[in-house]
Amino acid sequence: MAFVLPVRSRESPLALSTPLRLAVALAPLLVPFPAPAEAPSSSAAPTAGGAPRPTAAPAAFAPGEEIDLTLDYLHVRAGRVKLAVGRPEGAVWPMICQARTEGAASLLDIREHFVSYWDAEAQASRGSDLNAIEIGDRHTDRARFDREEGKAVVRVMRKGRLRESTHDVPPGVQDLASALLFLRLQQLEPGARFEYPVFHGTSTFMLEAQVEGRERVETPAGRFDALRVRVHLGFKDKFEAKRDAYLWLSDDARHIPVRMSAEFSVGSITASLSAYRPGGQLSAAR
Repeated sequence: MAFVLPVRSRESPLALSTPLRLAVALAPLLVPFPAPAEAPSSSAAPTAGGAPRPTAAPAAFAPGEEIDLTLDYLHVRAGRVKLAVGRPEGAVWPMICQARTEGAASLLDIREHFVSYWDAEAQASRGSDLNAIEIGDRHTDRARFDREEGKAVVRVMRKGRLRESTHDVPPGVQDLASALLFLRLQQLEPGARFEYPVFHGTSTFMLEAQVEGRERVETPAGRFDALRVRVHLGFKDKFEAKRDAYLWLSDDARHIPVRMSAEFSVGSITASLSAYRPGGQLSAAR
């Protein structure tokens, strides 16, 4: 049977690029790890940060962990995400997220390769790199946190032109990938609430998460006892959420993201776990 995207009569495939770009770009928040990556060189890793430690849950994740997700847009398969915790270099664990469209949506050729440089000692991001192809538009985005100065330095290379900007950020700021890592490390019980700043693009919003309860979740990878977490995101304009997103984390010490559902002005997006491989194989390299 042919794969067909739900398209309104006056809507061209190019018009669908906005929701599909959003689905792929949100992959770091849906889950923070992708295909195994080589350790970054010392010169590539950002400088150390000073973010406060959370109250950690034991053994939530480890180097070598891999997560596979499917992405659905308007209840139709639109892409896949491959995630993994890479090999550590000192305190830095590269969190790599590789995502792309598939099926009929692959005609739009949207690919994202996002790396968050997680500082395992500070339990916060030192910065991130994004390499993207979005319907022929190639760009490279780089962000680095200077936590002592309370700044984020952003460099964007697009069409041979480099733009650099500096932005104020509050203490404890995370990027999209490290925001989920931070949440996974918390002691999660129904009724627990968390709030912390997230830097995305060139602006900061306050992410709010509340654990609402427990329920059983069906995914392509099987059934899971999960914690249902309501998440308030601070995206603006066409990416503004119509209502709060929901994240389901496995009800154990690992807090594996097994599903996320969000509804934006451009349409609804769901990510579901399709395969999981635990970490630990690389932990001896620390």
